[in-house]
Amino acid sequence: MSDDTYDKGRTHLDSRFMRESLVDRKVISSSEVIDEIAILPYLDVISLGGSSIIDRGKSAVFPVIEELLTLIGKFKFAVGVTGGVRVKHAMAIGLDFGIPVGGLAMIVGANEEQNANMLYSLMAKHGAVRVPKDDYADLPHYLVDNMIPILTLNPPHHYWEKPPMTGVLPESGADFGAYMTAEGMGSRSMIFVKDQDGLYDKDPKKHSDAKHIERISAQEILAGDFPELIIDRLVIEMLAKARHLKEIHIVNGLKPGNIVKAINGENGGTIIYKKEA
Repeated sequence: MSDDTYDKGRTHLDSRFMRESLVDRKVISSSEVIDEIAILPYLDVISLGGSSIIDRGKSAVFPVIEELLTLIGKFKFAVGVTGGVRVKHAMAIGLDFGIPVGGLAMIVGANEEQNANMLYSLMAKHGAVRVPKDDYADLPHYLVDNMIPILTLNPPHHYWEKPPMTGVLPESGADFGAYMTAEGMGSRSMIFVKDQDGLYDKDPKKHSDAKHIERISAQEILAGDFPELIIDRLVIEMLAKARHLKEIHIVNGLKPGNIVKAINGENGGTIIYKKEA
């Protein structure tokens, strides 16, 4: 901007995209950021499966809480929960009513709120705090004081949920929301706590010959023939395009010590990583 611009009392802003269309392929491809910052690079995101952990009640949840408490002061972590069996029940009723995908996505959040509030109630005396999605900007304040943010993970797409490729069930589930929370914050790690020892080539609950996979790339999974995955397939697709969080851990939360292993960077079950070009 020249001095003449100020003298005329008008400010003219030179913008890189001022005369461009933001849907132009050349513009999109030129929008790379070399030194993209990580907002919370010290954050560890831990997702507790609703069906895997929460729905099992005290016998499963209390040992997980005890393990999480051992991390206080050593790591800055947030705990998210998924909806579990109540989500599936609500989905079944919603489908019976003929509710479209956007309406189904609205239903899911209420079930996760129930689990988040229960977990908060159990952990409040240890410094847990409920953090709604609108208040994520407060996360640094809670983490610096070694508090434990309790999150709901399903993405808030609601009526803007995109139509799925097949069927009418929302594709953007809680696992996807957990990963995108970690990726968007530039987190240090993402740990999915389930009820089996990570990823298998097929469902071990249905097939006795299922083979456990300790380490595999997202690209290998997408190119392979996996009839069922332990986490949302959309997570794998996003991991293959990751800019910050280049691997995820899947552990069995019913076996004490696995969460600690994962947060320390050890393989406590399965590690899925982004294969760099």
